[in-house]
Amino acid sequence: MKSSYVKAIAGVTLVLVSGIASAQLGGLGKSLGIGGGSSGGATAEQIVAKYVGGTQSVMRADANMLAAVGLKDEAEKASVQAKNLTEGATKNSLEEANAVQTASSKALEEKLSGKKIEMDAASKKQFADGLVDLAKGLVQYVGMSKDVSGFKPSVSSIGNAAGSALYVVKGLPDSVKNLGHTLKMAIDFAKANNIPVPKEANDATALL
Repeated sequence: MKSSYVKAIAGVTLVLVSGIASAQLGGLGKSLGIGGGSSGGATAEQIVAKYVGGTQSVMRADANMLAAVGLKDEAEKASVQAKNLTEGATKNSLEEANAVQTASSKALEEKLSGKKIEMDAASKKQFADGLVDLAKGLVQYVGMSKDVSGFKPSVSSIGNAAGSALYVVKGLPDSVKNLGHTLKMAIDFAKANNIPVPKEANDATALL
């Protein structure tokens, strides 16, 4: 009987100590900026969702412009990748999407810098539509600057979301730079081939 009483007291004491320790660690986590949110004002999930939205726009743009200049296979790859990318994308998914997007931009830039391309009215419209989406993607990326500056993953975001967000934070500056180069090149091509340049595209270049 006495033994049971001692065990019960010990159990209660352990629970109390665990609660105090947990509270103290929680306070420590908040003081270090790793509590329930991120010091940058956006959660890992929000950063990934915004990046995915921007990347989907860019890949739709790639698909349209690649198809417009005759690169059908590359256009299909970009289109499929845009559809497969989701808001809860893992780091591996983002890396795969980035690889396809980089290859798409490279193929497009090589095509645009080559010999004159024959385009009908439908192809020119498709290219102009691509410029709009490309501009939207760039605006989305640039607008994320505040979100990623000083970002620290919270305890609640440790895992896929945090890994994906850190991947975005690290690669965003290069993404903006490369996308800006592609957009300017596409605008120059449009002007040289009597393709109307959408206002969105011109406005986006002012952000660079």
